[in-house]
Amino acid sequence: MQMKVLISFIQVQEIVVIGHSACGGIKGLMSFPFDGNNSTDFIEDWVKIGIPAKTKVLAEHGGEPLGVQCTHCEKEAVNVSLGNLLSYPFVRDGLVKKTLGIKGGYYDFVKGSFELWSLQFQLSSSLSV
Repeated sequence: MQMKVLISFIQVQEIVVIGHSACGGIKGLMSFPFDGNNSTDFIEDWVKIGIPAKTKVLAEHGGEPLGVQCTHCEKEAVNVSLGNLLSYPFVRDGLVKKTLGIKGGYYDFVKGSFELWSLQFQLSSSLSV
């Protein structure tokens, strides 16, 4: 509800989802098998939202060392979150009407660098029933 208030009433024009280097959650995601044989704990449940990012990274960078895979996954998890924002009708409508923009960002605190990007979505207006 808070995001709807920010977008609809306060008229926030840009949402930036930011990931960061050396993320322990992403390292756990990339290290954990998620095969049903392990006990469920808080960290496992918390990082499951990033499984699509892990799947993509393993498909594209499966032969790379774990650290390199984690860096790719830290960025791809941002893209997953950007995609998840589209599940909110008011976000979709803002993007279609061009009153709202969404961007991804990545802060590498080891190198002291920041990347910012946009994704192109093929969107149409939300349907009302």
